[in-house]
Amino acid sequence: MSADAPAPGRGTLLLHADDSLRASSAVVPPIYQTATFRGDSAEEIHEMACEPRHHGFYTRYGNPTHAHAETVIARLEGGEAAMLTASGMAAISTAVLALVSQGDHVIVQKNQYGGTTTLARDLLPRWGIQVTSVDQASPAGFAEAIRPNTRLILLETPSNPLLRLTDLGAVAELARPRGIVTLADNTFASPYNQRPLTLGIDLVVHSATKYLAGHSDLMAGAVVGSTALIQKI
Repeated sequence: MSADAPAPGRGTLLLHADDSLRASSAVVPPIYQTATFRGDSAEEIHEMACEPRHHGFYTRYGNPTHAHAETVIARLEGGEAAMLTASGMAAISTAVLALVSQGDHVIVQKNQYGGTTTLARDLLPRWGIQVTSVDQASPAGFAEAIRPNTRLILLETPSNPLLRLTDLGAVAELARPRGIVTLADNTFASPYNQRPLTLGIDLVVHSATKYLAGHSDLMAGAVVGSTALIQKI
């Protein structure tokens, strides 16, 4: 694409964002059901084992099917990389646990998905992680809740199920200069209506079970962000 060419639209990204990964002429990428993959030499196995998130080594780290979906979701959200998980809550909990440690402080919204509330209210404090809930309608509430040990702000807008809204740009402006990671659940808006990364948010999560899948026939989750953060998660 030339420098002055228009950016591809969402429909184009959905159809062609993963073209570089297609090993055949199949319009629909095949589903790889294997757990493990073989290598043609000890050297190749060593390379596969040492490369983070290799998509042809062991399906827990990824496989070609995951790579196609991750590429498309990352492009739709405007992120560098994505990681698929078994559910939306797997995406949220995995990301949170990768980013905080005992003694850290997390800010969450008072209104959000019930599973996220349970994670923040019942589980994180058991592991020595402090949690403060704020009214997401007020950016000032987030500012007042920040402590020296705040490491993460967990957001969701529109919230599930009450559709409460959060000013993502305002929260990102508060967090980024302080080195606080921001994570936004974009499930209800989807990248069609909202792209939190373009507003300064660091990570986006989805329950892909809902609008990204759309047919009530699978469960999946996704985390999207910079390559460095996704590899850390």
